[in-house]
Amino acid sequence: MTRGLPRRTPLLVLLLAGLCIAPLAAEARSVSTVPYSMADVWPTAVRFLRIDRNCVIREKDETAGYILFDYPEAQKLHKGSLELIRVSDGDGRDITRVVATLPDLPHYLEQLLLDKLAGKLREDHGSPAPPPPRKPEPAEPDAGASH
Repeated sequence: MTRGLPRRTPLLVLLLAGLCIAPLAAEARSVSTVPYSMADVWPTAVRFLRIDRNCVIREKDETAGYILFDYPEAQKLHKGSLELIRVSDGDGRDITRVVATLPDLPHYLEQLLLDKLAGKLREDHGSPAPPPPRKPEPAEPDAGASH
């Protein structure tokens, strides 16, 4: 008989549960969609990080839509990234999805970064453009009418 197996089972279950949860914690990031085009968001995001937030820009690629930076918090620099993704809304306007990642810092700082960037966009570019007028749908011919 194996008497040691039942004692080790709870430990094994806890270990496996920890392994399943750990990758989820590493995927923390915050997402926001701003009603401005990528052409407006890109230069504002770079200026915002460098000037307003005093971040060190390590790498940036406008075509790929990412900025890697060091975020100063509690007298330390923490690695961070912003991803800018061109999307369009239901009205056909170009808007931008912004993904902030600060893996070593609390989640609320990512959201704070996104909120402050949205404020900077409003400050620099004003209110977003209204949606374009919708085209009227063509009227269907009346099938019951005869000429």
